[in-house]
Amino acid sequence: MHRLIRICIPVLALVAAAPAATAQQTALKIGYVDSEAIIREAPGYTEASDAFNRTATGWRDTLEQKRTRLQELFDEYKRQEPVLSPENKTEKQQEILALEQEAQQYFQAKFGPEGEAASRQAELMQPIVERVNRAIDDVRASEGYHLIFDLNDGALVAGDPALNITDVVIQRMNAQAGAAPSR
Repeated sequence: MHRLIRICIPVLALVAAAPAATAQQTALKIGYVDSEAIIREAPGYTEASDAFNRTATGWRDTLEQKRTRLQELFDEYKRQEPVLSPENKTEKQQEILALEQEAQQYFQAKFGPEGEAASRQAELMQPIVERVNRAIDDVRASEGYHLIFDLNDGALVAGDPALNITDVVIQRMNAQAGAAPSR
């Protein structure tokens, strides 16, 4: 879902295959994080999530009103169908189809893959993802990690729980948020 620091399997294969030529070479230090858990703990996440939900709720309510109106029109048509002239039937059918298309277009505009919901969520989450990335990179640099994997990328099948540095990153992120005002 969120693009954090990602390392590809081919990179890991290259690092693992590199020869240990000298005694001066340092040991490879690897860790992993649960980015979803870090994001949920990030300062500003609750506010961003609430803001998104308020916006999306309004869109869902509008969509539900359109669907309710569509159902009412359809039910009305079914009741009146036996007594409607062919012209009136066609007119009512076109009205129903037009409202159905309007509801589908509204859904796509708001909740489709390129809809406003995706854009709004990305906009609200961007500062949080940046904050998480900074904290991960800070932990990597300050604690000497060469590679940090994300459990949510699907590349890590299993790992030693001792290599899970999620809590360290959360603590660092919260410390940074206390030192500098968040957005």
